[in-house]
Order: sequence, then structure tokens, then C-alpha cells
Amino acid sequence: MKTIKATLRVAFFVLGLLSVSCRQDETPYATTPISVTPVFTAGDVFLYDALLTDEYGYPIYSSRSRARWKVLSTGFPVPGVGVGTVFVDSASVLRDSASVFDTVTVAVASNGDIYRHGFLATIARIRRLPALPESWDRIAAVSIGSNRSFFVGHLDTARTEAVYGLISGTPDMYAVKVKGQQKVIPAYRVELAGPHMRYTFWLADDPTAFPVIWLEPDDGFGGTELTLTEIRAGG
Repeated sequence: MKTIKATLRVAFFVLGLLSVSCRQDETPYATTPISVTPVFTAGDVFLYDALLTDEYGYPIYSSRSRARWKVLSTGFPVPGVGVGTVFVDSASVLRDSASVFDTVTVAVASNGDIYRHGFLATIARIRRLPALPESWDRIAAVSIGSNRSFFVGHLDTARTEAVYGLISGTPDMYAVKVKGQQKVIPAYRVELAGPHMRYTFWLADDPTAFPVIWLEPDDGFGGTELTLTEIRAGG
């Protein structure tokens, strides 16, 4: 697992540099459309296995816990962004707060791109960086297809520490229990990288879900792994 993660990080870094340095029509890797139309259902619950890792990426098994994201509300307009969804989040291992519950707010634009409110501000707090104002950060540029770098935002107020993302062209397969039935679902890997951070998640479409979420160790800080095990219907 450690070797696979290291390989993924190196591959993403090289591919990101190539994509940024080339004009869009000269992308050195084939771009394929991403077939994802994110739709969430109010009340649905996403159950995760949560695990902390140390600063070298090794799992801290004593930290293993269960976490859940519940869709509190969805379908509301976010002016200038898209259609919003709010999750109630119990995964305290992946945020800066010690409170029992928090919220995660995402929005899906008309072109399918996904934004998360305050994402980079949260990363800055986790990494103990100077405070950032919360904004809508684009965490998945579905509209441009795979293997093309997209701009996420800046991790500093001086706007010198840019964060970029990349979506893989070939989906990985994950086994998840979906509303009582075991399913194997395809999910695209999305990697976000910049100074002080490397954050990876997988995006599935049928059903819409984030099967795996990683915050990689960096700058002497440990990381976090969330693995989706079950989706329960709201009721």
C-alpha cells in the first residue's frame, strides 16, 4: 500500500507539471470525457472506515474508527456556482475541529464541475498555516475531461501558493454495499496538489459517492484515510 501511494504521488506530480506547461491542444496524455453527473439524495448516509496515518504515511491502527456523512439538504441554488448539497460530517479525523459534528458543503455547476466551500481554508487550518478566507474551491473539473490540470485555488492570501488538480482517465473499481445490495462501482481518481498539501479522492457516479478520501502526510504532519463501506438510504 505504501509503495502504491508513493507511485501515485510521483505520477501525479509529473503529469501535473506536463499538463500545466503545455497548451490545451498539446496535452501529452490523451484526454477522455468524464461521464459523471453528481446527484445526491437528502437523508442518504455514507459510512466510512477512518484511519490516521503518521508523518511517513504508515497507518496508526489504534486510531481506526467509523465515520459518516449524511446528506442534510440538497438541491438548493448557490448563486454563481451551482446546486448545493450539505453533509453532516462525523469524520473529525479529516478536519480541523474537535467537535462531534461538522458540515461539508459542496455545489455542482451546470457543467458538472464540483466545488467545495472552504476546502482550502480547512486544509490551511489543519496544516497550521495562516488563516484563509473561505471560498468556493473547485475540487473536480469534470467538464474538461481527464488528464488535464485545473486550478483549485491558492493556499495563501498572497496568492503565490497555487493548488492544481487532475482527474484520471481510467476509473478504478470499488466494492460498496449500496442500500442493502453489494455493488462494484467505478470511480475516477481526483488528485489535488500544492505546497503543504496533497489530497486525493475518488468520485463515483452510479451512485454519486466519494469511495475513498486521502489527506497525504506533509510538512511533518500525519494524514488521514477514509474508505467508504456502505451507503444507506435516507428515511
